[in-house]
Amino acid sequence: MNKPTTKTVNISLPTALLHEIDKAAKKEYSSRSDFIRETIVRRLKGQRIVDEWGDEGHWEVISDFTKIHPEGVPIEDILKALDKMTK
Repeated sequence: MNKPTTKTVNISLPTALLHEIDKAAKKEYSSRSDFIRETIVRRLKGQRIVDEWGDEGHWEVISDFTKIHPEGVPIEDILKALDKMTK
């Protein structure tokens, strides 16, 4: 008799995280289990998922616009600030 090659485990996840996993799994994988398994394997191998722009999500803060106005800044103000930084 062959031993099973997989084993079921139970984990607790926040509901919001589970919804995010399900959305990602629906886009890329056939099941929630496949998505979680693939993510764990990548993590154990030290692999990072690269986004569509080719980076791993490590961003440098150049200008914190929340210091100007915490509820939002008009795009014109952002463009002016960026323009000043490049001169």
